[in-house]
Amino acid sequence: MKNLKTGKFNYRAQAEWLLLVADLLKSGFSLRHAVEFSGAILKRYQFIFQEINLAMQDGKSFAECLKPHIKTNLYYQLLFAEQHGSLEECLQEIGKLMLHQEKQRQKLMTLLQYPLILLGLLVSLMMTLKMFIFPELSQWGTVNPQNKTDYYLLEVVAYLSGGILAGSLLVGLRWLKLDQLQRINTLCSLPVIGKCYQLFYGYYVVTNLAMMIRHGLTIKEICAIVSEGAEQSFLSILGNLTKNAVNQGHGLTEPFKRARFLPGELKIIVAKGSTLSDLGSDLTVLANILFTRLTRRIERLLALIQPIIFSIIALIIIGLYLRLLLPIYHSVQGVI
Repeated sequence: MKNLKTGKFNYRAQAEWLLLVADLLKSGFSLRHAVEFSGAILKRYQFIFQEINLAMQDGKSFAECLKPHIKTNLYYQLLFAEQHGSLEECLQEIGKLMLHQEKQRQKLMTLLQYPLILLGLLVSLMMTLKMFIFPELSQWGTVNPQNKTDYYLLEVVAYLSGGILAGSLLVGLRWLKLDQLQRINTLCSLPVIGKCYQLFYGYYVVTNLAMMIRHGLTIKEICAIVSEGAEQSFLSILGNLTKNAVNQGHGLTEPFKRARFLPGELKIIVAKGSTLSDLGSDLTVLANILFTRLTRRIERLLALIQPIIFSIIALIIIGLYLRLLLPIYHSVQGVI
């Protein structure tokens, strides 16, 4: 498993493998047989699957074998599915989400490639101007104004850097004091990207809820199960919050106040009082809707990245032109 930990078994490969295991389980393979068979299909990672298989033979669950190498939330999602839901369905959902995230990451890198090259060339130009051009301009009788400009610019940069550093330190200290649920709420409140976090965690909760309900678990039983998880797991905190609210007769009002990422549609669907079968179907549809919304939101944000970066580059270029032309203008005025 060392190579999985070092990243040689990359994110995309992990997603494709989880989807492969889901397909094998759907075809009638046992979990251990699916893991063993994976080594024949993905020979590059066969030693990883051998170690997973050996760990499963020692009595460890599939989720426990992957725990050191996947995110905490994904671990609990696999664990709950293995114990109380459909592992095949869960693997398919996780693999689909991971593959989508990897495609978005690759698209982001593609979009950033050209602007980053331009920024690199611009930085090189700025260094060249600073080393060769500006010293020559400073000899045109504009030394004092130029020095004053540099002094004020450095002073502004120093104040801004100090303010950003102090602000970052305060935000970091406050962040450390928050539990996982509060951290997620904070991420969901961020400008521009907060909506993406809100849709992602809403999709995550609804997907798990739909999967467990379709396998016969009630809301109360689900809350009891997830509350047994790690104390800092946001599902555990959310489960305890919901369980306490229901036991105290507050219904689902309190969890929706405390968890901003829970979609309003979830509250309406749960409050309808449908049968478990209908509730599971409704939540599955809602999960698909949230996934579609998340995809569209990310696509819109990705479309804004290049225009924003090009605008920044344009402002820098304008600044360089002014820096070049102002000394010449002052020099010409002095001659006139």
